[in-house]
Amino acid sequence: MKITKKVINNIPVTILKTNKFKSVTGTIYFKSPATKKNITYRRMLRNILMESCNKYDTHEKLYINSLENYDSYYSSSAGRYGNYIINSFTFASLIDKYTKEGNLNNVINTFCEIIFNPLIKNKGFDNDTFDIIKKTYRSSLEKIKEDSSSYAERMVLKNLNQKKAYTFMSEIEYLDEITPKSLYDEYVYMMENSEVELIISGDIDENDEIISKITSRIKENKKYSNDLIIKNDDECDNLIIKSDVGYGTQNILTIVMYLKNISDFELNYVAPIYRIILGGASGARLFDTIREKYSLAYYVFARLEKDDSLMQVIMGIEKENYEKAKDLCFDVIKSMNKISEKEVREAKKTIITSLLDSQDSILNLTSRQHNANLFNLPDIDTFIGNLNKVSKTDVENFANKLKPNLCYFLKGESSNG
Repeated sequence: MKITKKVINNIPVTILKTNKFKSVTGTIYFKSPATKKNITYRRMLRNILMESCNKYDTHEKLYINSLENYDSYYSSSAGRYGNYIINSFTFASLIDKYTKEGNLNNVINTFCEIIFNPLIKNKGFDNDTFDIIKKTYRSSLEKIKEDSSSYAERMVLKNLNQKKAYTFMSEIEYLDEITPKSLYDEYVYMMENSEVELIISGDIDENDEIISKITSRIKENKKYSNDLIIKNDDECDNLIIKSDVGYGTQNILTIVMYLKNISDFELNYVAPIYRIILGGASGARLFDTIREKYSLAYYVFARLEKDDSLMQVIMGIEKENYEKAKDLCFDVIKSMNKISEKEVREAKKTIITSLLDSQDSILNLTSRQHNANLFNLPDIDTFIGNLNKVSKTDVENFANKLKPNLCYFLKGESSNG
């Protein structure tokens, strides 16, 4: 695979040229600072843009067009990465060699229609489409309470520093204020105040006209400071213990640890190894101790939120096992200051296998490259080389920097877990 980076029409473009796949995929990213308000707006914007556009003014027409273009694929997402909200739009299409001449160009035309020519009436989104999207969005937010895992995740964030962007999430109070006009205003703001980049993967020439067809539609390209990663160095080390009663039957215990005063090398290479050893798979310390040895959890795993500088342990337990499971979890975390060479080797092997497996999906290629661009990571071979430089001592020193800062327990309504 050949990786080429260039600027086309003032837009940074990364081309991952490979003939391994029969398709071409591309994603355009719109990045701007996250706020409590725009998280809700941008996620609704993601949905309404994929529903219809000016040329294909119903979802059915848009769907028929994708079938006519040999089942082309369009999707969008709106996710927070550290201090930023990123709206992304993706297309995937068979290359013309396997369809007909001009098919890829037709797909790009539709892709541009979806993003740059939305269904607008009277300086606002179409009312009928807007009402459907808003109703669906409201329903999904109201149902979060019924999903214990999602509700526990939200409540954990409610107990962290509300000034930090990792606590920003979709809220009904912001949804209620959205109108067809205010949502369109947010769309215009996104178009005019985003840092934009494009990533194309597949058997495509770096000078292919479809690239400039996309980038030429962007009139402004902002540049934001490189403060993506949220720092927790200023957070206190006091342990907060909190519990709530949820609406479902699950009991979920979450332990949050801040990553403080760590280097880029630790964040990118040491922290993932620590996570695997702590709770990244069956055979990890948490799994072996809490689930296998003492049978206290239905599931237990560790999650690294690199852009938020957070490490979390999440487990599903029964209410009566709360104290013992909590204490054992703390013990396992403390034990991480002494690990074995074998654990480090096995963790590296797990990460490397996952990275190499990701190369078998063209969509994963694009996603991995976007993360590399965001976090200033090297190509995959160099990344693996750096990962292999991590020593047992590096992981133990990193472990000494972590300790539980929040222990949150969401108790289910019923008594049987």
